[in-house]
Amino acid sequence: MKYRIIIAAFLLVFAACKDTKTDEKKLEAEVMEMHEKVMADGETAMQNKMKLDILILKKDSVKKAFPSLDTSAENKTMRNLSSRILKTDDAMSDWMHNYNPDFTGKPHQEVMDYLAQQKKIVGQINTAYNSVIQESNQYLLKFKKK
Repeated sequence: MKYRIIIAAFLLVFAACKDTKTDEKKLEAEVMEMHEKVMADGETAMQNKMKLDILILKKDSVKKAFPSLDTSAENKTMRNLSSRILKTDDAMSDWMHNYNPDFTGKPHQEVMDYLAQQKKIVGQINTAYNSVIQESNQYLLKFKKK
């Protein structure tokens, strides 16, 4: 009887450990999946930043091509968008630099809390990228040749 209780307790503990590791792996996979999406968005954002930076550098050409534009105001808008893209890209770089996937010896709840926080941070970066990409895409449309 005592032997059965020990085996049952062992199996219960083993099953509980397995479930916690599964939960951790699942949440970590969600964080990494979001990270991959954000990385792709980062590339799109940086392409838009390059386009904006070229327009800023070639403001005289822009003035000739679009004489009705207030180049001073447009320049300010372009610099603002470019700066926001860079700020978001820096946030992503900082996150990647600070992310630590080594959970060795850490309790399950600590790992889950850490991963939940990381998912939240990447989600905020994702929102920032989506916003600035949408805004810069819309803004750059006015410079498309018709």
